[in-house]
Amino acid sequence: MIVILALGLLAILGCLVLQAYASMVAVRYFARAGTRPLGPKPWRAIFLQFSILMTVLMLGNFVQIAFWALLYIALGAFENFETAWYFSGVTFTSLGYGDVVLSGRMRLLAPMQAANGLMMFGISTAIFIAAVQNAIARWPRGRHG
Repeated sequence: MIVILALGLLAILGCLVLQAYASMVAVRYFARAGTRPLGPKPWRAIFLQFSILMTVLMLGNFVQIAFWALLYIALGAFENFETAWYFSGVTFTSLGYGDVVLSGRMRLLAPMQAANGLMMFGISTAIFIAAVQNAIARWPRGRHG
């Protein structure tokens, strides 16, 4: 049981590193984009910036889901990556369908991954909200589009 919990904590730490990197890339991009003029159609520029920001943040979360899936494969919990990815995604997003489950002591990893996913999506959401607030502050006064 201790080994499984230690592996779960290491996976959480690995995800924190991955999230920090994805967040740094996303924030650096948005900071650079925020220094450029919005142009004659500010909504287009902001939409493009939000799209890129969201893509980078979601890719970071997908990498973390794959990271957990690889851990499950390494532990022999699933026979193929597709099933491991599915379980990992359902768990990371806290959907928890229950059609695919872990057995034995490995079941302890599922709540750890769900808590990890909630925190990582929370970080992504916080960054996106900060970007929205920044865009509102940059929006040209007296213009509607």
